[in-house]
Amino acid sequence: MNVKALPITRQGVIPLLIMIQAVVLFPLWFHIPFWISAVTIALLLGKYGMYRQGVKAPRWILLIVVLLCVGGVFWQFKTLNGRDAGIGLIVLMYAFKLLEARSYRDASLILFISFFIVVTAFFYSEAIWMGVYLLLSVLCILLGLVALNSPKGMQGIGSLGKISGVTLLQALPIMILLFFFFPRSSAPLWSMPTDTQAGSGIDDTMSPGSIGALHTFDDIAFRVDFEDKVPPRSEMYWRGLVLSEFDGFTWFKEKHSPIRQELELPMTPTYQYRIQMEPNNRNWIFGLENLAEAPKGAYLFSDFTWNRRRQTTQRFIYSAQAYDIDFSQRPLTEFQQSRYLQLPDDSNEDTREWAEEQRSNHQSDEAFIRWILSYIHQGEFYYTLSPPVIEIDSIDGFWFDSQQGYCEHYAGAFVYIMRSAGIPARVVTGYQGAEYNPYGDYYIIRQSDAHAWTEVWLDDEGWRRIDPTAAIHPSRVEEDLRSDASSRDGWMEEFGSDVGFEAPEGLMRNLALRWDAIQSFWSETVMGYSQDMQFNWLRKLGIERHQYRYLGYGLLATILLAGLIFGYLVLRSTQRLEPVTKYYLLLLKKLRDHGIDCDRTMGPRDVLQLTRATSQKVYARAAPALKTYISMRYQHETLSPEAIKQFKQQVSRV
Repeated sequence: MNVKALPITRQGVIPLLIMIQAVVLFPLWFHIPFWISAVTIALLLGKYGMYRQGVKAPRWILLIVVLLCVGGVFWQFKTLNGRDAGIGLIVLMYAFKLLEARSYRDASLILFISFFIVVTAFFYSEAIWMGVYLLLSVLCILLGLVALNSPKGMQGIGSLGKISGVTLLQALPIMILLFFFFPRSSAPLWSMPTDTQAGSGIDDTMSPGSIGALHTFDDIAFRVDFEDKVPPRSEMYWRGLVLSEFDGFTWFKEKHSPIRQELELPMTPTYQYRIQMEPNNRNWIFGLENLAEAPKGAYLFSDFTWNRRRQTTQRFIYSAQAYDIDFSQRPLTEFQQSRYLQLPDDSNEDTREWAEEQRSNHQSDEAFIRWILSYIHQGEFYYTLSPPVIEIDSIDGFWFDSQQGYCEHYAGAFVYIMRSAGIPARVVTGYQGAEYNPYGDYYIIRQSDAHAWTEVWLDDEGWRRIDPTAAIHPSRVEEDLRSDASSRDGWMEEFGSDVGFEAPEGLMRNLALRWDAIQSFWSETVMGYSQDMQFNWLRKLGIERHQYRYLGYGLLATILLAGLIFGYLVLRSTQRLEPVTKYYLLLLKKLRDHGIDCDRTMGPRDVLQLTRATSQKVYARAAPALKTYISMRYQHETLSPEAIKQFKQQVSRV
């Protein structure tokens, strides 16, 4: 029977196509503009209504609506190119195609297009649940293909579902091999540019309250997997930006350029690690101090920070090393001296005069620094997320009046005091600390770990990290911040302020860590499977050169293997005997065992007559089975499982 000639209005096909389109479009409805989602839902409902009423939409009306929708997409995105505009347009056309579908060709085209549209959901979410959902969507599409090629449409949906599931399972090994061997581009597959600029994380400016606002965000900034040694948590300062320009209220990132010459680095890095960074729509990336060799796709700048050429709009995985760099061999130039001593002329004059006076009472810069930290430790300085707002002369207001603030208050004031005393200094922003995940053996850095600290330039030593918040006495640290403050660098330990707070433990937290470990494995191994990872496992196999050639060999071998498996299954299915024929051949064998000289070349009526003529005893037992077989072979209705079972029992009695 030629199923292609059958109408698609037969039982259940149109509702099934509508259901498949709804399943495919469901994850996209939450990300595309509301009006596009509403139009596609209306088109699906309209198609179902026309199917029930047996009417068709006039083509001229469809053409007008299509043109209006194309105009709407252009009005929405100001273009028809790009990720969001392209997906919006293809989603609308996908729904319109079903509205005008009338033949087998139209329906099969919709189903095959569904395979491509379903993966566009990965542009918006790479979560593991999305992968599971899309796999189920593929199963629905296969069910649609099986039903479309069935003369009875959706009748016997259980059997159709079984065929679809078996087909998917048979395809899985080929899918896995293609996943490994199909050549990848250097950029992630899902890294098409996005139109949105929103994101969360460390910004390239710092004002009072800007970093404290991140403390309430528990979102993951990045995960870190150390290869060998792991630094203590108090040394986990994740450097991101250097802010050196100050206008009296806000600190800004300096204009800098990449370092062109190679650095003289120690032979062995202090730490080696791998970072899985979440998208944040920023150019800067983070690393453990001290930053030296930039990861692939990033540049090392003159202030020893890393920047990418493009924003991190998708998960970015990179490897890095930390070195113990001797900055004393890299003296500051006059320009750098001037930059790191820069202060605005018309603000915070009280702090400046105070710093100059106090510096004159100490013999060295280092002695002055230690005295300032001791001043913070012994004074009435409080570490809080809710300091009073100071709009004018923020440094003076904080240092002499409120003495309450978060890390940006202390870092900004400390650098201001150092510069006032003639000591080059700068603000560094990034993250501090990490949470260990024992189920994945990696560390989690969250937005709530955002932090600001400082660096001062000391002759014969170079840049030294100073974290003034570590000098605050623990009794004046807000309770919610004690766990963070207790993990900071050695200055805190010197003041005997390691208060030993531990992260809360519990069932929900353990479950969250287990789930994060699974999500991390999925993101890095499956969604993050890149060209570098392909080449890495080829190198482990001893293939150092011409990797693309060997990937091509693997791809070709996969295609040949798929062809062989498919051919074997087709050949096996053609050679497989239907149950009735199998039982009839068994009946002939039994008759021959009883002395009846029959074979497959004889017709069943001839076999019946021969048996009656040869042995009445055998005829009495074989006649019911032979008559049943004759009846089954000459009837034009589909054999029921009960009839086949009855025939089998009759054969067994011979």
